[in-house]
Amino acid sequence: MKKFITFLVIAGIAGGAWFYFKPFGKKESAHKDIPEFTVQKGDLRINVLEGGNIQALEYLQIKNQVKASTGVKILKVIEEGYEVTKEDVKNGKILVKLDASTLEEKLVDHDVEFQQTESQFADARQDIEIAESDAQSRLKSERQALRFALLDFEKYVGKEAGREILSTLGLPYDNETLNRYEAEATEIIASAFDSERLKKSVLEEIEEKPFSAEPEDSLAQGVNFSSFLASDKLSEGEAEQLIRKMRDEALVAASQLSVVEQSFAGAQRLRERDFITQQTLDNEEVNLKKAELTVQTKETELDLFLDYEFPKEAQKMLSKYEEALLDLIRSKRSAMALMSKAYARYRSYKRRYELELKKRKDLEEQMQSCIIRAEKPGLVAYGGTNDNYYTTRYYESISEGATLKYGQPIITIPDMSKLGVDVNIHESHIKKVSLDQKVFITAESVPDKVLEGRVSKVAVLPDSNASRYNPSLKVYPATVEISGNNDFLKPGMSAKVEILVSELDDVAFIPVHAVFTEDDEHFVFLKKAGLFDRHVVTIGQHNDQYIEIKGGLSEGDIVALSKPDDYEPEINPKGKKGSKSRKKKKA
Repeated sequence: MKKFITFLVIAGIAGGAWFYFKPFGKKESAHKDIPEFTVQKGDLRINVLEGGNIQALEYLQIKNQVKASTGVKILKVIEEGYEVTKEDVKNGKILVKLDASTLEEKLVDHDVEFQQTESQFADARQDIEIAESDAQSRLKSERQALRFALLDFEKYVGKEAGREILSTLGLPYDNETLNRYEAEATEIIASAFDSERLKKSVLEEIEEKPFSAEPEDSLAQGVNFSSFLASDKLSEGEAEQLIRKMRDEALVAASQLSVVEQSFAGAQRLRERDFITQQTLDNEEVNLKKAELTVQTKETELDLFLDYEFPKEAQKMLSKYEEALLDLIRSKRSAMALMSKAYARYRSYKRRYELELKKRKDLEEQMQSCIIRAEKPGLVAYGGTNDNYYTTRYYESISEGATLKYGQPIITIPDMSKLGVDVNIHESHIKKVSLDQKVFITAESVPDKVLEGRVSKVAVLPDSNASRYNPSLKVYPATVEISGNNDFLKPGMSAKVEILVSELDDVAFIPVHAVFTEDDEHFVFLKKAGLFDRHVVTIGQHNDQYIEIKGGLSEGDIVALSKPDDYEPEINPKGKKGSKSRKKKKA
């Protein structure tokens, strides 16, 4: 009985020890079918693997250049796959012929309108020359009249008096001041013809200073010409000569009156003595009255000239000169207005002529584009290099009789000496990819040959078409340039691209799917004593297959490639998942 009890105690202790040392929740039977991997050490190539299509990096793409709302039909097109030779380029072989009948009709209709516009443009250009000639003649006449008016004024009042009067009034008084006055007036008039400023000034004048029909007073009205009579400043003028003449005539009349008075007095004495008849005395008296009237007339003429005629004529000549100045300015303003109108008309017809000329040139270029000749040797392919599902639905397929839309690619001739691969880089790898990285390319049709190349282009923004049906998908278009000339490659072939990011020397690595993550912690299931236990590791770089292990594992360690079926992470107090902890049993 004691032996039996002892056996039960020993069996209980053994069972407790087995339960204590066995990993929690792991049964050996549950770990029998888990795939394994032995930690390896060696060189690891970090790369990005993508698939794409081989394309020509340089190509000649010929598009439809005919602008027609209904499109243009293909009359003739060379067969796809035709090899354009250098001889074809030299001979100008026709590759595509389009229907040009609509363009021919447009050209005929445009000829009439173009000729009319061309004629109007020529007339406008001729009108400028005529307007310039008329303006020059008119200004020349006005300038001459102005100078004559100045001379007439100076001739009448005298040069010294005329200069004093004109300088006091601020008017030009000689050729130098006339030229300066005209130049300043011309500058003011020219500045006033600025369109925006003129428009604004006209609106302001209309709004603030409406036309009142009240003429402005002449500057001549404010001049006291009588003051010049008391001085000798009129000594050279025509007026002074007239005054002298009148004074001389009055003096002569006074002298004659004195002679007649003496003769009359003598006749009276002779009559008193009856030496002469009464008739003779009466004749002498008549002569006396005539002499007195003559003296009175001459003195009156002199007074009238000094008081009225001289100021009136002087003011009239000064006003005439002043008006001549204004006529010159008005003529200049009128000439500039007419020239501005002629220039505006010329610019308008010139612009219309240029537009019609551009339209005609465009029609002629479209006519020429209806015959497409060989420009570059290469293989003929229908459509464009970037044709996809959307463009093929928008455009009609290339064939004789098909209708082309404007800008539709017709044929493409790729440069076979420069080929590359268009690939889409997933957003998870885009940071690894940069320009000029080394690339290994394998065409699916020639899997035994590995070609080298480099990354020549990486898009800054993701491809919008790729995410049309899957908004969460973000890929960045990139281009890989293939090195060398490879005759066996053809555009459109599928290829696999391996972009070399870096090469790690002598590192430990395991498959990517052997590493798991919980709470930002990386771990593996390490095999110990035939069982897999959760084991934290430090990772490094990775490619699509393997990941670098920087700490936590050694070469030769065995890890599971999947989670054990009985593995259950525990829920910690913060609500985050974590591994179950082992609880020890007390003996």
